[in-house]
Amino acid sequence: MNLFKLAFRNLKNIRQNVMYLGAVTFAILIYYTFLAIRSNEAMLQANELYGKLGTVFTGSSVILALFSAIFIWYSSDFFLRRRKQEIGLYALLGLERQQIAKLLFLETMGYGLIGLLIGVLLGTVASKYFVQLLAYVMGMTIETDFSINAGAIGQTVVVFLTIFLVIALRSARTIYRFTLIELFKAKQQVETIPKVHPVLAVVSVLLIGTGYYLTGKPLLAHFTIVAPILMVCIIVGTFGTMSYFTIFLLRVVSKRLRHYRGTNLILHGQLISRIKSNAVMLSTITVITAVTLTTVGTATSIYYYIDRTVEEQMPYSLSVASKQAEAEKLIRSSNQTIESRTMVNVKNVNHTLEELPNPLSFTTSYQTYAFDGEPGQFSYISYSDYQKLAKSNGKRVLPEPATGEAIVLETFKGNDLLEESVRSPIGVTFKDTHSSFRITGATNLPLTQLYAKKRLAFAVSDDAFAIMPEKAAMLTNYQFSDERSDDGLINRLEQLYGEKAETEMAAYYPVYAMTTATTGLLAFAAGFLGLVFLLATGSIIYFKMLAEAEESKQRFEIIQKIGVDQQEQTGIIRRSVGFMFVLPYLLGLVHSLFAMQVLQKLLNYDLRLPMSLAIGCYTIVYLLYYLVTVRAYRRIVI
Repeated sequence: MNLFKLAFRNLKNIRQNVMYLGAVTFAILIYYTFLAIRSNEAMLQANELYGKLGTVFTGSSVILALFSAIFIWYSSDFFLRRRKQEIGLYALLGLERQQIAKLLFLETMGYGLIGLLIGVLLGTVASKYFVQLLAYVMGMTIETDFSINAGAIGQTVVVFLTIFLVIALRSARTIYRFTLIELFKAKQQVETIPKVHPVLAVVSVLLIGTGYYLTGKPLLAHFTIVAPILMVCIIVGTFGTMSYFTIFLLRVVSKRLRHYRGTNLILHGQLISRIKSNAVMLSTITVITAVTLTTVGTATSIYYYIDRTVEEQMPYSLSVASKQAEAEKLIRSSNQTIESRTMVNVKNVNHTLEELPNPLSFTTSYQTYAFDGEPGQFSYISYSDYQKLAKSNGKRVLPEPATGEAIVLETFKGNDLLEESVRSPIGVTFKDTHSSFRITGATNLPLTQLYAKKRLAFAVSDDAFAIMPEKAAMLTNYQFSDERSDDGLINRLEQLYGEKAETEMAAYYPVYAMTTATTGLLAFAAGFLGLVFLLATGSIIYFKMLAEAEESKQRFEIIQKIGVDQQEQTGIIRRSVGFMFVLPYLLGLVHSLFAMQVLQKLLNYDLRLPMSLAIGCYTIVYLLYYLVTVRAYRRIVI
């Protein structure tokens, strides 16, 4: 029998390596599906509209390729580890090292080719449905068909053949690194009790505590300095916690009386002897878990609050600054019905940067000066018009300011981080070209969409407004019956205003459509990557636990001989595997909750519900991995 026939026979023994082949196929399936979505004709049309599809998918595909390489590398390590004894047997039967190396090379490449074939076929089917899902979250209606994309296949083949070539060379090289005796004793692991380092254990926990403390501080003012320090504290603290604090904790537990009850003695001994060798894996999984939960939770939260985000930026269905009669005629000829109409007079008064009070100039949303080379301006409305706006938007009406006083109309709701770094603007005095005003109140009430991002607006008394020499401009805000749909009205309005469309009109629908498409795309990419990371972390623990199960066969045989029944052995397995699953999950979950605390301050939204949904889905899949691992572990050792 030549090497090709032997390699082919080993490949046919698929049952022994189904998990490895499944992991390889899954990585290829995900990568190809991602490329196929990007190359889909319908998605290419969407990219012409929104322009960010290609960038997001290109960046995500690079991350997927890197992660797939690490994932397959780790999976192949388990695959190779469990076959060391078989390799030793080949050597004992007379095969030369060079021949065994060729055999391993052929088998690795064989599994790669099988995985490529299955992965691309499944990816072709999956891409159709994922395109439909992506179109749904982007708020688009498109028709998709099953299609085979040659470009995506070519790129997938090149990327993964490169990965498999590197891994095949590494597998072949293994035969030269070990002696025959070492290969036969590969499953006999020498276990030692690791030393306890109380100081390093305490320092590790303190580092994580420092990182958590920094998340509660305002980051915007010193983000480039604080953020790297925070990341270093969390990552180094996590590795230290897994390497030192868990050992310290297990040794403390082993000195308590409960340590000698039931099978605790066996379980604690197994955990202590293995925790040191698993520290890097557990730390890596903790970080990946935290990144996954934070990324998916962020994307879910932003997508969940699309409506609120758009409404804060665009509170009216349509705002126009001129040609009110012509615009209204177009509205009445469309499918839209005008539910309300608010008309306000606005006066724009110049100011200079030096005269802008410091607490206001800190607030980045108040871009009232030197915007695109234009002179800075304040927008003023009378208190009477302010009352109309507040009532039409369902806001509480603040008391009328006296002479020399004003109410600031916030165009963007301030958030906690800004409030912490910038004191409330109430009480400060600002000055324009005519006079000074002391701010007596603030409210989140955009004056109009036209000035939403440019100008700081104030409501002053009717008398103060009347004596301003500037000419008042009439702004009209409309509220439609169904502002989330458009039958071509926006296009007709843009034709009406021509070159002045950007300054004379602003509509809700284009912003809503763009925001839905952008956040939907980000949520899809984050969910896709999160799913890959989740399955990868679960698979890594799965392979690690199965490798330990192979090494623990002899230990469980001894346990059986001293009278421990199968139920108690199953209990040991459940708790041992559960420790490896729960430890990185809980620490990663806490990391992500602190990270989401920062996001909640930035958005000023209640993120508990979207975060709970993301954590819930993650936990269910993670729990399934735990159950599958316990079952596989038990079948090996009992």
